[in-house]
Amino acid sequence: MPASSATKTLARQLSDADSQGIRLSSASLTEPATPAEAFAVQRETLALNGWLTGGYKVSIRPDGSSVSAPMAHITHASESGTAGFDRPAVDALEVEICFVLGKDLPTPGSTPYTRETLLDHVGAIYSGVEFLGHRLDDGSRSPALLFLADRLGNAGYILGEELPTHVIEPGQTYPLTITINGDTVFAGPGKHPNDDPVLAFLAFANALTEPVAQGRIITTGSLCGAIPLPTRAAIAISGFTTLTVTAASTREV
Repeated sequence: MPASSATKTLARQLSDADSQGIRLSSASLTEPATPAEAFAVQRETLALNGWLTGGYKVSIRPDGSSVSAPMAHITHASESGTAGFDRPAVDALEVEICFVLGKDLPTPGSTPYTRETLLDHVGAIYSGVEFLGHRLDDGSRSPALLFLADRLGNAGYILGEELPTHVIEPGQTYPLTITINGDTVFAGPGKHPNDDPVLAFLAFANALTEPVAQGRIITTGSLCGAIPLPTRAAIAISGFTTLTVTAASTREV
């Protein structure tokens, strides 16, 4: 179905804000009326820019339903655990655990996924770093459907190192230390917001209306919350995973 005029307008506004590294006033925008309309804005934004969907960030609403956003700009860390990331706006980071699909994930049909049948589609589990680059003035505190249309603030993702499968067992905490430009900004333990990295993935899978292809990344929540970043950041992550990342906001200031 072709995108509506309202969908195209909001997608263009968010896309322009992304490329310029600026934030828009939520009051100046037309909020989608439904989650379906917000998801349509997400798709249109990627289409406008020719960005491929490399994965999804997913979470659970208070009512248990799934909320998700496509991720573009996915980078793989080197074998030595180093990576660089830059976008016009890079506002914050989240250290996460993510799933890489080992085979296509079909829609559930009449038989919902269980934890076991879902994990059968996972090829590997990795550490990851999500970068946030808000296009809305109040970021995650913006009106809910505008924030959803803004791809939940996602700017991109770095896929870190492969992890053992026991890291996704419920109820765990994770040794985690993060330094930025030499200052310690988080000293663990890290903890998943749902107490189980699989729960939001399961809700997402059971809400699918189209398949997700092999190789796509699914990430389900920060172990440390959102940590603000300066314009240029040298980031060292240690504990359950080890990564060294440089990140920069490249907009003109």
